[in-house]
Amino acid sequence: MDTAPTSPSGIEQQPRLPDNELAPADTGYAWVIVVCAGLNLMCTVGIVNSFGVFSTYYINYIYSDVSAASIAWVGTTISLFMLGGAVVTGPLTDRFGFRLVSLTGTAICSIALLLASFTNALWQLIFTQGVMFGIGAACIFSPSVSLPSQWHEKRRPLATGLAVAGSGAGGMLFTYITQKMMGAIGYKWTLRALALILLCVSGSAGLFYRQRIAVPRGGTDLLGMAKDARLVAVGLAGFFLNISYFVPWYYLPTAAIKIGQSKEAANNLVLYMNAGSTVGRVLAAYVAIALGPINSIAIAYAICAVLVLVIMLAVKSMAGYIALAVVYGSLSASFISITPLVLANIFGTQAVTTAMGIMNMWCSIGVLIGNPSQGAIYQTFDRPHNSFTAMSIWGFAGLLLAACSYLGLKAIIVCNSAGGRLWSKI
Repeated sequence: MDTAPTSPSGIEQQPRLPDNELAPADTGYAWVIVVCAGLNLMCTVGIVNSFGVFSTYYINYIYSDVSAASIAWVGTTISLFMLGGAVVTGPLTDRFGFRLVSLTGTAICSIALLLASFTNALWQLIFTQGVMFGIGAACIFSPSVSLPSQWHEKRRPLATGLAVAGSGAGGMLFTYITQKMMGAIGYKWTLRALALILLCVSGSAGLFYRQRIAVPRGGTDLLGMAKDARLVAVGLAGFFLNISYFVPWYYLPTAAIKIGQSKEAANNLVLYMNAGSTVGRVLAAYVAIALGPINSIAIAYAICAVLVLVIMLAVKSMAGYIALAVVYGSLSASFISITPLVLANIFGTQAVTTAMGIMNMWCSIGVLIGNPSQGAIYQTFDRPHNSFTAMSIWGFAGLLLAACSYLGLKAIIVCNSAGGRLWSKI
């Protein structure tokens, strides 16, 4: 029977870790990492998702003489730099570590919100609340999504799902908090309060970040990974997804108003989607275990595509819209929950941060193209006819192409494995 090694004095020693491991996996500290990553994602993505509250205020009160399309660039640049900046923060994390990069992002985000509270022109707001906050969020987002998968092996899907559920919970929490503070203290002090909250919560969480897997000498091969056909397939999925993902988020409340619902009831659909997203990010982990990660995410987006086409195009009832909000929010959360698992399985946990960064760059291009295109399509084809036909088709096509991209990834893996892995388990 095998026994643990002993020292010359006869004292039992712990098994030696592999050379590239700085700490053992699946320990109690691994769950500390999950909690801290969830808090970081709650603050960053939660504040990003609450921008709609600021947007309404800017359009109607602060910059009422400026077009809504111009104001929308604040929100667009946040997502663009948060996702696109991840291609830089991945290598930075490899070089300087998760803790330093995350804390730097916290400082940048807090300063950005504080400076935004002193702005007097739209371009200043785009630079501070948009570009600057997006850069800081990129330093937090990518490390926070990828670090739990590095610390967990046995329960990696569950750990990742719980961590990214923080972003869904943050969307609900910060939307509510922002609405209340805007009415009580105004938008400038709301920005300052959010800066302080983020500094305290995210700053504290980032202090606990530790790297478990050592980066290979020389770092990761960024160019080689970017050209890898498997990562290109994942990137295409992210691109198509972000072109169409926000169709229900942006236009389902408008569809509800068109059938006679109150503004409050219509806006509640966004809360339903956030609630579904929060639960779905955890449940996606269990589905990935049962069906395989690529199978589950491809099926999820195929269902989302059909739901968007059928319900937004054919159903004209609030019950149908609520069902779409909850189910779409739940299933569409698969991407952020499962993609880190897929990339960790392909490239290893030591390189998953860089892989996530490259994939998020594809996503940022989708956001940059998708958001303005959706507005133009709705304005040109749907608004004059009081319909959502073009938007439904746009959402269906993008989501279906995202599902097909994941099936393409599966085909690449099967071909490269020479029959070594079962199609049903990938």
